[in-house]
Amino acid sequence: AAYPADGATVDDILKNVDNAMYFAKQSGKNCWKFYDTDMQAAAYEKMLLTNNLHRAVANKEFSLHYQPQVSIATGAIVGFEALLRWRTPENGDIPPTRFIPVAEQSGLIKVIGTRVLHEACQFARRLTDSGRGNLCVAVNVSPHQLCADGFIESVDDALRAAGISPSRLEIEITENAVIASLQEAISRLETLRGMGVRLTLDDFGTGYSSLTYLQRLPVQTLKIDKSFIDRILDTGANKTIICTIVDMAHQLDMTVVAEGEETAEQLAYLAGSRCDLAQGYLFSRPAPEEEAVGLLPPL
Repeated sequence: AAYPADGATVDDILKNVDNAMYFAKQSGKNCWKFYDTDMQAAAYEKMLLTNNLHRAVANKEFSLHYQPQVSIATGAIVGFEALLRWRTPENGDIPPTRFIPVAEQSGLIKVIGTRVLHEACQFARRLTDSGRGNLCVAVNVSPHQLCADGFIESVDDALRAAGISPSRLEIEITENAVIASLQEAISRLETLRGMGVRLTLDDFGTGYSSLTYLQRLPVQTLKIDKSFIDRILDTGANKTIICTIVDMAHQLDMTVVAEGEETAEQLAYLAGSRCDLAQGYLFSRPAPEEEAVGLLPPL
């Protein structure tokens, strides 16, 4: 930041330098940024969002929607993914891609994530009480949650409070969640798997997708990212990639879930590729609990 264009006082210059530093970190670090006025607007928006998140936590404005995971071979629902939603009184629905990074930076993700774990486990309990004790419930866990103090204990608390088997809970992580501190992440994941919790590597294909990670991570399920499914009928190369991912995962004794199916043609190709499960709008959008449970066949 430069005087006088970016501030008339030392405090103004330092504040704008801090804004530029924040944007440099967002860009992957190892770089530099010149301050501009858009950064100030973004910083102000982030401050408002952080304040609103604190209010939302206090007022319990968050809710969970559930999207079914379907066996491609049988068409049966085998579980649900719990997805966080935030509806504000002023601005309506705020997308998770916008508020989750701010929740992580502010430290609120620990409180929010703990509530999500408890509610997802209670949902699994209600499924059990209705005679559907074979269905799993998946929960996304951010890098900050996974590495936070007390995370293993919070998972155990949620399972005990709901009175369900650990195998009914599935923890979904992304490659980004383990790359920053690989050994610590592996240790925690091994502890969770030892408890009986199922583990899934989410958004496979969008990060480093290193075979080294796949060999070392104690995950049982691989999720193919929606970006691959969107192009499944476009090119031969993309089809080959999907078949290769499925075959590789099966060789590693992993279940494969494809995300984002919207057409019968996409599903037919996945069936031919021996993909195990599908999760997309072709079956259902994420829905409130009552609507999601209504998708299940009568007992």
